[in-house]
Amino acid sequence: MFGTSYVPNSIWQFYAWMYAFLPGFCDFYTVGLAGICWAMWLARNRATFERKWINTPFEIVFTTYAFLNYWAGLQKPVMMEVVKKGAEMLKENASQMLLLCGPPMPEATEQANEEEDREKL
Repeated sequence: MFGTSYVPNSIWQFYAWMYAFLPGFCDFYTVGLAGICWAMWLARNRATFERKWINTPFEIVFTTYAFLNYWAGLQKPVMMEVVKKGAEMLKENASQMLLLCGPPMPEATEQANEEEDREKL
């Protein structure tokens, strides 16, 4: 994921991973982690309760960007700039990766349709 085999397995590894890839944005790490967790939680709830599956992991990333961009306005002025800059970096990198990866696979939509058909029976 993210072009690296160095993927965190704990919160402490997350901070070390973030420091390796984004040195100088230490204040952003916790806010970024909260945004990622919140986006994953909402995607999980949509899948569990509404049976709306994500089509691509980029949905999580862009939802995280939206949260961070919104939350930036709730920060102190200095932190607001750091959060906005981090959110923009996330969006730009995800947009570039999305172009490289191509369109989402239709499997998630097909899976949802199959389950709806089973429920009707």
